[in-house]
Amino acid sequence: MPVVFAGIAPHGDEIVPVLNPDMDEKCKRLMDAMYRFSKELIDKKPDSIVIATPHNLRIHKHMGVIVTSYLEGTWGTEHGSISIKAECDRNFAWSIYDRAIKENLPIVAVNYGVAEGEHSKMCLDWGTIIPLWFINKTYEEQKLKLPPIVVITPSREIIWDYLVKLGELIADVSATLGKRVAFIASADQAHTHDPKGPYGYSEKAKEFDDLINQFVRENQLEKLLELSPKLIEEAKPDSFWQLLILYGVLRKINLRLIFTVYECPTYFGMLVAAYS
Repeated sequence: MPVVFAGIAPHGDEIVPVLNPDMDEKCKRLMDAMYRFSKELIDKKPDSIVIATPHNLRIHKHMGVIVTSYLEGTWGTEHGSISIKAECDRNFAWSIYDRAIKENLPIVAVNYGVAEGEHSKMCLDWGTIIPLWFINKTYEEQKLKLPPIVVITPSREIIWDYLVKLGELIADVSATLGKRVAFIASADQAHTHDPKGPYGYSEKAKEFDDLINQFVRENQLEKLLELSPKLIEEAKPDSFWQLLILYGVLRKINLRLIFTVYECPTYFGMLVAAYS
């Protein structure tokens, strides 16, 4: 089977009720969208979930695929914490790596601790913990187990076309292995919406987010490749590289947009989108 579900998931802890019990209406709208996102994903009964995150290993000029046996991580605020423990789909991860090497893509397979077993465990980041928390919660409510995970770490220094190609390979490998796969681009949008935020203010933040919303709604992710590096630098998203991988997946698999929700409740924009 090919990729059966794909989507864009934000990772701001502002939308997690345990971490932000006094959330405003914008955050509540995003929270509700993530619950719907999770339900749509589970309805497709994926064998594995592939998630691309900007906040795990940052490997200079190389993409990474995590091949540990397990994943584990905790993320918290002053209000509480959330945790995720998951198994890795090592066969799928190694298959992505092997195929990418054959295609001469700059990719690294990353393990930690020992070669395999309980001590072969990668620490999860908030870019994976937050989307997976929503998904795992929905699985638990249905008395189901979270499927094995593959974590992908893109690089911001490489040719954009390589990221698109990686997405295509993920779709191809899922079909070759006969797996039902859900692909998630963990992504927050421009980070320069608020002058009081850590990255300051730029008018390019709204321009970037408006374009991303347009590209998603109109099924024009190929236009990502037309964006200027200057716009990306001034808007400071952490989404762009994962969205290129998503574009590669969608180039190979005929999925349609089910819904999309965007809000900017803080200094960065957040977008939820689901394809099935």
